[in-house]
Amino acid sequence: FINFMRVQLSTEYRGEELEAKIQSMKLDLLDKLIGDRLILQEARKSNIIINPDRIKSRVNEIRKHYGSDIEFQDSLAKQGMVQADIEAKIREQLLMYSVIEREIKSKITIKPGEVTDFYQENTAKFILPEQREFESITIDNEGLANEIFDKLKSGQELQGVADEYSLTVNKFGCVKGGQLRKDVEDTVFKINLSEISIPVNIENNYYIFKLINIIPPRNQNLSEVQDEIYAMLSNKKMQEALTKWLDALKEHTYIKILQN
Repeated sequence: FINFMRVQLSTEYRGEELEAKIQSMKLDLLDKLIGDRLILQEARKSNIIINPDRIKSRVNEIRKHYGSDIEFQDSLAKQGMVQADIEAKIREQLLMYSVIEREIKSKITIKPGEVTDFYQENTAKFILPEQREFESITIDNEGLANEIFDKLKSGQELQGVADEYSLTVNKFGCVKGGQLRKDVEDTVFKINLSEISIPVNIENNYYIFKLINIIPPRNQNLSEVQDEIYAMLSNKKMQEALTKWLDALKEHTYIKILQN
């Protein structure tokens, strides 16, 4: 199971991040495997049929994240697997999704009043923080960056200086707290409106930023967040219903855990 998840998660994660994700899954692995077996047991009772094209499509999605089919097959071999193993696991996943859709998800309902109540009781969760909008230019030479900075400090416009040196002005917005590299954030959040930052060295390029707008914090209204709330409540109800359903299955199933 871990080998299969490593292959599947490799479409999203790499290196240490991938291994950290695998390690976090190991903590709940036994309960996960028991739950999967119970769901598959129900799927087989229902004689659910999975279209082979869906399995093939999922395998192809995983394969796309490798440089070639040879690289994909080599990665499987390192995990002690072949493509047939991946296909079998994907088929099991699709069987489980089908059962969960029929037994749990299709029975979940969220009333509009529940969404409104959650919003009113948790308005603090839906405050958009202050956002700042910037213009920036990138220079590949420190001396030139300082020369351009001096011109901007003397009052010349960023766009005009950029045109003079054939540079592109980029625009972006962000909030404080992790969206930017710390050295960039420390620089740009200290400057005032229409002010120019000192050149910031990032991997041998020099960036100059200009603060062009400050958007103050505000409360999002219900219409802006109702989809988010609906998904949150739906997921919560689904997890609760799934746990209850699995607990009921466990009560009527003989489960033996072998320990080495």
